[in-house]
Amino acid sequence: MKVNRRNTVLALLFAPFIARAQARYPDKPVRIILPFSAGTSGDVMMRGIAQRLTEIHGQQFIVDNRDGGLGIPATQAAARSESDGHTLFFTGINHVTNMGLRSKLPYDTAGDFAPISLVGIVQTALVASKTGGIGTFQELVKRAKAKPGQLTFASAGNGTGGHLSMEMFMRATGITLGHIPYRGATAALNDVVSGQVDVLFTGIAGALPLIQQGRLDALVVSGSKKSPTVPNAPTLGELGYADYDVQTWFGLLGRTGTASDIIQRISTDVAAILREPAMLERLNTMSVTPVGSTPQEFGRLLKKDLERWPKLIRELGVTA
Repeated sequence: MKVNRRNTVLALLFAPFIARAQARYPDKPVRIILPFSAGTSGDVMMRGIAQRLTEIHGQQFIVDNRDGGLGIPATQAAARSESDGHTLFFTGINHVTNMGLRSKLPYDTAGDFAPISLVGIVQTALVASKTGGIGTFQELVKRAKAKPGQLTFASAGNGTGGHLSMEMFMRATGITLGHIPYRGATAALNDVVSGQVDVLFTGIAGALPLIQQGRLDALVVSGSKKSPTVPNAPTLGELGYADYDVQTWFGLLGRTGTASDIIQRISTDVAAILREPAMLERLNTMSVTPVGSTPQEFGRLLKKDLERWPKLIRELGVTA
């Protein structure tokens, strides 16, 4: 095999400079794009992590909220960024569900992104406004069966975790509710509080102040473990619906082509932050189970969900 000596010499000459450049990472502010609105579970979680990353690295890690549009505009912006580790993408299950909602996306869901860390699993709650008189899970099912399709549920958009949770819930209980999608969780939550919409599956953190103020009732929570913040709400597991549970996760991605040592450095940092007592306490109040996985572990979850959710969305007939 013929060796290009000139290229070999150049590679050897520049290798120390490349290594030093990577060692200095980050050498400018890092932007973290989020497809979530401010104040939602994902936003609150990432802001806490970004603050600690800023303190650790001495460079600003800036949260850039770009909600709406099923998260597609935010994902597209992240996909068009440089592969230098200075733009990261913090996303959720909508990253994979969008493949089932759209026949074509302006990016490659798997090919354009490199997994960094599965950050956490979020416990969600099915909430109802106090003004509607639906105070329990049993009352919701009773009313929905008596008047099929007349009760309504809100979501942050078609194919989002909250929408899928409700679709699975209706499949499990045999009820039918009308779907009203919104551009983001905040608007959906506001209309449930006011009584314009009956119920909503949402992250507990965003709804908790309203539950504590007595403006919302938590009818049921996801998973099989009681929520420490709304302990009176039964779990889907307790009610016998564990197979219909939707695991809502949040994870951090980089651009494909980002140096592996940068990916590993951020992954290691995030895992360490998630073990800090202050962060553990913060996540516990949000009903978030911290994970802090390796890039390889997060990659396996992404692959599994990409095989599962788009197929199920098509079976359910969910459209954007």
